[in-house]
Amino acid sequence: MRLPTKEEIQKYWVNEGNKLILVLLYTLGNIAAFVYTFVHYYNSPAFEIVGYGVCFARGCAQLLKLNCALILVPVLRNLLSWLRGTFLNNYVPFDKNIVFHKLIAWVICFATFGHVMAHFNNFRKYQDVTAQEYKRILGIDYPGLTPIQYAFTTLAGWTGHVVCVVMVLMYTSAVESIRRPMFEGFWYTHHLFVVFFGLLVVHGLHSILEPTSFWKWVIGPCALYIIERLIRLLRSKKTTMLIQARIHPSRVIEVRMKTERFKYKPGQYLFLNCPTIAQNEWHPFTITSAPEEDFVSCHINVVGNWTGKLSTLLNPDKKLGIVQENVLKSPDGKPILRIDGPFGAASEEVFKYKQVILVGAGIGVTPFASILKHIKYQMARTYNTTPLIDKVHFYWICRDRNSFEWFSGLIGELEMENHNNFLEIHPYLTGALSAQEIRDVMYGDEEKDLITGFTTPTQFGRPKWNEIFADHALRYADKDVGVFFCGPKLLSKALYKASTHYTKTTTCRFHYNKENF
Repeated sequence: MRLPTKEEIQKYWVNEGNKLILVLLYTLGNIAAFVYTFVHYYNSPAFEIVGYGVCFARGCAQLLKLNCALILVPVLRNLLSWLRGTFLNNYVPFDKNIVFHKLIAWVICFATFGHVMAHFNNFRKYQDVTAQEYKRILGIDYPGLTPIQYAFTTLAGWTGHVVCVVMVLMYTSAVESIRRPMFEGFWYTHHLFVVFFGLLVVHGLHSILEPTSFWKWVIGPCALYIIERLIRLLRSKKTTMLIQARIHPSRVIEVRMKTERFKYKPGQYLFLNCPTIAQNEWHPFTITSAPEEDFVSCHINVVGNWTGKLSTLLNPDKKLGIVQENVLKSPDGKPILRIDGPFGAASEEVFKYKQVILVGAGIGVTPFASILKHIKYQMARTYNTTPLIDKVHFYWICRDRNSFEWFSGLIGELEMENHNNFLEIHPYLTGALSAQEIRDVMYGDEEKDLITGFTTPTQFGRPKWNEIFADHALRYADKDVGVFFCGPKLLSKALYKASTHYTKTTTCRFHYNKENF
């Protein structure tokens, strides 16, 4: 076994460095908190009574304090969006905020389990201690309770059990198979964290081992969270006009909106709420308009309960094309839509690179609509100056022919105005064609592709990523290439694997970025 070379470390660092440092610091912080508390109680009088049970119980309690102080930070979206604009963006993987939030949640789960099991053991051991020993060691009178009484009649006991019930509700409703179809249920149960924190604050009030301190750990993050919610509440109160709703093929709704003082960057996203459907249900959607346009737009794929209800509200007659214009209120008098945002996303980092690979699968192409529009406007404005990006390789993968239609107009315009040949388009169709579509392709106009309407021909089947990345690695030797993806997890894994493999085995450095909401 040999040590990695400097070059190998540098290549590994391209996609893993920031994540490694964050996880390492987080792990060391947890280990230090547990070990320090464990050793402290190993040398305490309580060890004489219950032994290692008190060490494990207090060590896990310290982990709970630390992680409860951290768990709100990854969901402070306004704070994270602001931090993206600072030097910290070069060192902290802000795009992994939800992954980190889940990691902290699992540590809280296991720490809770360890804390509860250790205390059950402690309750049993209390019975083996005489009143005189208890008084001599701890300096207080022996309560004389049974293990059941310790567990369910003391303040620490019953609050701890209620905390566990709250955690079961929060964790089970966060499972994707439950969260997606029943989002409002997830939203309400997840906000039980207020009850969770409140119970933990009072949980240690009658502690005989140390003064309660949980509130000291969480007061700062809770204050930041309250500020975050106030900002989002004030923004959501701004009047939003639906200036146009258009129904595209493949069950896609385009909504164009106007609201006050809404400034955003290409690649960012917003949260959308329709009070008529659900007062407290907010959903993230990528912004598909460019900052140069006088409206903000989103393209919404109708796939779930909320989007289905929105489609019915905006398009009761089930038509294609424009179905609503200049609407402020729903039929019930509530605002038609409310906007919260914008928020930072991985795709806004695209302008850090001179060569980029954009990969969108189906509706996952949305963040690149805003980016490509922005490039188009910038090139029109600064035709003879240095371009924002030297080369864009755009891969659009769709299952059916209709999925290309809503975005094809913009791509067609960019093809016609392809200054300095900055854009390469690679459309892929993975689904089968109907008999009529096959005839259209065979006997259609040869100047334009019959599937997409682009001058670039459509390729059938899935992209061969190894060949594609090998080609780009040769083309951009010794250069940094940004790889940006929005779409399903399975394809993300393939792109991530290709990015890391060809970064390690060639002189090209592929920086992988994925959209996360």
